[in-house]
Amino acid sequence: MKIFVIGDQEFAKKLAAGIPEAKFVEIRERIFPDGEICPRILIEEEGLFQNAHVVVAMQLELTRSKNQYLISLLLTIYNIKRLGAANITCIMPYHIYSRQDRETRLGEPLSSRYLALMLENAGIDNFLTVNSHSYGKNPLTDFFEQTNAISLSAIPIVAKAVKEKSGATKDILCFSPDEGAIMLAEEAANAINSPFFGAIKKTRDLNTGEISQELVGIDIPIQDRDILIVDDLVSSGGTMIGAAKIFKQLGAKAIYLAYIHGVHSYENFQKLEKEGFQLILTTDTIKTDFPSLTVISVIDLINRWINTQLLEE
Repeated sequence: MKIFVIGDQEFAKKLAAGIPEAKFVEIRERIFPDGEICPRILIEEEGLFQNAHVVVAMQLELTRSKNQYLISLLLTIYNIKRLGAANITCIMPYHIYSRQDRETRLGEPLSSRYLALMLENAGIDNFLTVNSHSYGKNPLTDFFEQTNAISLSAIPIVAKAVKEKSGATKDILCFSPDEGAIMLAEEAANAINSPFFGAIKKTRDLNTGEISQELVGIDIPIQDRDILIVDDLVSSGGTMIGAAKIFKQLGAKAIYLAYIHGVHSYENFQKLEKEGFQLILTTDTIKTDFPSLTVISVIDLINRWINTQLLEE
């Protein structure tokens, strides 16, 4: 079967280079004066996609509206289906709307489910993302009912990158800034062969409203130890800044910060910089270019899944 990778010039082209016999096809967007988007697939043969397996890989740019990104993605998928593709795989490195996965207040939308419905109705057969914000063994099955959906974890690759770049000689203590995501700290610790992982537990006094914080999972002294704070995403940065202050007060030797998705503005990233992290590291699930921010790629991670799981089926 013919294989094509469609997307932006940089991310999708690198992805295509790692898939045997795959051909890269560029998308070029035209935006009309009223703001409407026309994503054109740059092809010259009308039947090029006929009976082909097409991988759509669109990387979100930090400065771009997620809604604009979504419309462009949906129009592209519908267009590929119309052009005769037999199988469509959607690569969404950062799973937009994944945080809205339940109705916390009456009348709120189940956005993760509705996004899945839109993509399935557009015609996708497979959906791939990296560290969807919904935690669980395979939470995407709660949203995608007709599609093979998978969330790959980039936690091991960011943890290994931190260990390599830090030059730490003792075991790094891995922490999640939230007790509900302690499994990410555990995953990071396992990746770098560290026996130590824990989380920051927050407790609110129901009478005063005051929030207290304590470390759970690790009962050894923090003094003079290397600390890795790991999470799936950073937005405002406030949680990470609060976590860093706790470890500073406990006398940590060095504090490293690693997260998969950098959804923060440059202004919020500058606030993180001021906290004195020895290293701040993220991935290229979102296109970001900030000075002092170390970015590692998830392309090899995605390619391994495509080559070993998807194309061998």
